[in-house]
Amino acid sequence: MNIGNKIKTYRKVRGLSQEALAKKVYVSRQTISNWETNKGYPDIQNILLLSVLFDVSVDELVKGDLDAMKEKLANKKVNAQMSLYTWMMLIAAVLGAISIGLVFFFEGSMVVVLIPIICFTIMFFSANQVERLKSNQNLKTYAEILAFTEGRDVDEQRQKRNKAKDKWEKGMIVGGFTGAFLFIVLISIGMAAILK
Repeated sequence: MNIGNKIKTYRKVRGLSQEALAKKVYVSRQTISNWETNKGYPDIQNILLLSVLFDVSVDELVKGDLDAMKEKLANKKVNAQMSLYTWMMLIAAVLGAISIGLVFFFEGSMVVVLIPIICFTIMFFSANQVERLKSNQNLKTYAEILAFTEGRDVDEQRQKRNKAKDKWEKGMIVGGFTGAFLFIVLISIGMAAILK
């Protein structure tokens, strides 16, 4: 990505420190540092602010990065990894829920207790990997920037970034997942009780 070098160059031409630029675009100095070292990518609002501040077009700031963004969004390897980790998470959760019934069926067996622990460890690891991939790839930011540069509706992309909505959706997903998980656990425990 080229934007990091461009931000650094334009910042220095304007005689701004990272701290001063951070205040002008309402972010932390660390965020500016992350942009300049390509550890992060500014969202469309920040790109617009930087464009005005540096008196350059948005196209000039993101020039050369658009193709790379398209590639990352269409990256089959990343999409396959996310899909793999998602399936690992779901399978581990179901197996973990079912294995709780085994714990009740084989009371006192420490080996059987390890099964749900291993399953839940795999589940949490996989969930963490999915979030890490999304964060590291800046997928939401890239989708928003591409929508803007292609003249499409950016609000549609922004709504996907709405933190309150994200929390609500994640809460609903977690709630639904928890309900399904508890249902499977109860069935598993019930089956263990019947078979015992």
